[in-house]
Amino acid sequence: LTQIIPDLKKVINQSTEHVKTSDDTTSDARQAQFNYAFRVFVRTMSSHFSPLVLCLDDLQWADTSSLNIIELLLSDEQNKCSFMIIGCYRSNEVNGMHIFSASLASLSEM
Repeated sequence: LTQIIPDLKKVINQSTEHVKTSDDTTSDARQAQFNYAFRVFVRTMSSHFSPLVLCLDDLQWADTSSLNIIELLLSDEQNKCSFMIIGCYRSNEVNGMHIFSASLASLSEM
């Protein structure tokens, strides 16, 4: 894959230099490692001259971890001008108690 996308080497090298995994790593630590690696990946793949657009459908079915990483990516100051998410959801399946409602409210405050 790095032969097709040479900049991916930057992500892999940064992730392995700064983030070491072990068998006794907690799930929270593994999630933080993934969040870091994915955020660096998005930064590497997007630029002012080559913006990245991610389209996500059926967000009403997204789990908490997925919604958290979406919020993390959209709040990343280094991606403000070069990264955009287009999200779709079925409003008739989302009420005020749905986890997506809280995430949507948080995103609208950004």
